[in-house]
Amino acid sequence: MLTRVPRGWLLLAIAGLIALAIVFSEYRALGALDFDDDGAIRGELQVALPWGGFAGRRLAAAAEDHWRQYPEAAEDFLTWQLQRYPVDHSRWHQRAIIAQYLGRDPDLVLAHLEAAVAVQPFHRETRWRAATLAQLLGHPDLAVTHLRHWLDGQPHATEQVLFTAGRWIQEPEELLDRVVPDGEAYLAAVLRFARQHGRVNLARAAWARLPAPRPQGDAGLLDYVDLALATGDHDAAMAAWTDTFPDYRPGQVPNADFLHDLGSPNGLNWNTRMPAGSRASRDPQRFVTEPASLRLDFDGRESLHLGRPSVRIPVVKHDGGWVLSGYWRGQGLTTRALPYLSVWPEGGSRVRVDVPAATFGWTPFRIAIEVEVTAEAEAEAALEASGVAPLLHLQVRRDVPQHHFDRFLAGSLWLDALRVERLDTDMAE
Repeated sequence: MLTRVPRGWLLLAIAGLIALAIVFSEYRALGALDFDDDGAIRGELQVALPWGGFAGRRLAAAAEDHWRQYPEAAEDFLTWQLQRYPVDHSRWHQRAIIAQYLGRDPDLVLAHLEAAVAVQPFHRETRWRAATLAQLLGHPDLAVTHLRHWLDGQPHATEQVLFTAGRWIQEPEELLDRVVPDGEAYLAAVLRFARQHGRVNLARAAWARLPAPRPQGDAGLLDYVDLALATGDHDAAMAAWTDTFPDYRPGQVPNADFLHDLGSPNGLNWNTRMPAGSRASRDPQRFVTEPASLRLDFDGRESLHLGRPSVRIPVVKHDGGWVLSGYWRGQGLTTRALPYLSVWPEGGSRVRVDVPAATFGWTPFRIAIEVEVTAEAEAEAALEASGVAPLLHLQVRRDVPQHHFDRFLAGSLWLDALRVERLDTDMAE
């Protein structure tokens, strides 16, 4: 007894046979065509596979490899292939490049370019190529649009886009609006770029868009404060630091009582990146003022040349100098080349204070930093007119010992309760 085959299954079988026939014909075409013979291959392909297929894509790829030698032929091949397979974004882009090379109508070149983007709007490489070609065609606005889409989703590439788009867009606010996607990661990247390239106005614009206060250790905060200090805008640095650290008082030593952990050396943090054979840490067991002190330990196995820990101290501008005071403590310090404190104003002379002994209990110190009167009246007047708040530097130092038999530093040193006050003229005398 014969079983009746459902019509749907029959149609499916016929479709399968047709697909196999197409695959077989493409296989034969791919094997028979000589892709090194660009002159005759398209005519043979039109006869064997009028729909193009994989062989057509191979032909288009081969044409791209030699387009500078035969640009007209490559353009013709790509046109033929795109008529049959118009969703190949790379072919549209290559067609735009060749059209631009051959001096075709710019509107035609742009049409090919937009077709490539329309086929794959989220393909980053296509966006970047589109931006590059738009720039060559003299369309910076279109290039900026493609750069914005290219940057979306990869904030680490913000610097590359800012460097490129910054040639056409000078105003910081406009640059941020048109190029930088929304998000704190992008603004942090802008601040990093601004610090590296000294772009103060761009940093201010990006900083104003970040929500405040910033968390401790925030990269954007550190970059903004570093740039503000480097460009003399100490008031902006102190204001930003106060938002994040409410215990900080402008004009005072940052983290003066070591309330906060020792983190990055940037911003107004302490730089505690110590050389081998030494270590800096907060000591919550020994202190003058709560909650901790800064402790330095030396293991006695290294001949140390110290320039850290150190901290930058923006101070309030006034006509006199300053006094830096605090407490320190030492235990079992070895060698004749002992650590000492070094303090100086930006551009001024250093003041050195030596430890009182190898071992000593909590001992106060006061260091007077006087303002030096420069002989160059013009430079002095310029500094006075600028209104820039001064910057003090504090370091724990140790010089390289002169005696090789007495060079390995051991022991511990503590600092705590650091304060800055004004040094009036009468006090200095």
